[in-house]
Amino acid sequence: MNRQQPYLSALILLLSFAGGCIPDAPHDNPLDPSSRAFSESGTVSGKVLSYYEPFGAIAGALVSVQSTGASTLTNSSGAFLIAGVPAGKTSLIVSRAGYRNDTVAVDINIGYEIKITSHLDALPLVGSCQVVTRKIDQWWPRAVYSALVSGAVTDPDGLGDISGATLQVDTMKFQMSYVPDLQSYQATINASILPQGNLEWLVGKAFSVIGRDKVGAATTGKSFFVSRIIQDAPIPLYPTALDTATATPELYWAQPTLQFSYTLKLEMYRLDQGLPSLIWSLSNLPPALSSYQYPDRLPVGTFFWTISVIDEYGNLSRSKEASFVIQEPVL
Repeated sequence: MNRQQPYLSALILLLSFAGGCIPDAPHDNPLDPSSRAFSESGTVSGKVLSYYEPFGAIAGALVSVQSTGASTLTNSSGAFLIAGVPAGKTSLIVSRAGYRNDTVAVDINIGYEIKITSHLDALPLVGSCQVVTRKIDQWWPRAVYSALVSGAVTDPDGLGDISGATLQVDTMKFQMSYVPDLQSYQATINASILPQGNLEWLVGKAFSVIGRDKVGAATTGKSFFVSRIIQDAPIPLYPTALDTATATPELYWAQPTLQFSYTLKLEMYRLDQGLPSLIWSLSNLPPALSSYQYPDRLPVGTFFWTISVIDEYGNLSRSKEASFVIQEPVL
């Protein structure tokens, strides 16, 4: 028998006993399922920027995880970070007042961080809007009633992002046209296209302007209403009915009886082969006035003048045409 065998057996027994007393090594790796730090989740971070270049940071945007509801706000640089997002596919909902929501699909891997960038489209802004009614009286064929609607539509992403504007009145919709000089959208509603062909149908109806951008976002402005439809206007007395007048005629009219504040507007037209051309206009005349002398000399020809009342809202009612003739002086 080998003398060393008892010693070798004792050493093996001692090492086995010692091995059973040594504790497990700590598991601090979050990727290790045995670790107390292990979580079947990951992190998502990124930035929220404007829709068009140069991309600007959008602070205060709310970024929410659709599956859990966890959320955070972007900082002044538009950056955000959300930890503990469950692994797997989910979506981030990015929102901020004045912007169209954005949805970003993400696939979260355990223990990893995924970065995303969201671009928010700024909604169009509908500013001041108004509707003014017009009655244009004329000898033929009849008086024309219309409503002129205007609305200011802008966009934080720039005017180039605006695709158009629509006017809605009750169930009726009208396309509006941009007028560069006025920097607003306008639409004219003729009474002939309204139910029963009557402008009175608009009274009490809510008007609203809808602005649209090229991305497809739309904003509806505040409702507004017709303030007044003016029926009466001053009646031209002289010159009229092709009277022969001097080259500097004095215009006379009968004042209307109206129970609201208004001003008067005079307009002078020249007729050339039956086509009228506006040659003079004067606004904001006091309502007590009943005559006014034309301030210049008119050449030989055929002319007509009109007089209108305009209230404080811009509603207008115009008289019929008062025609007259300037002849060659008799030598």
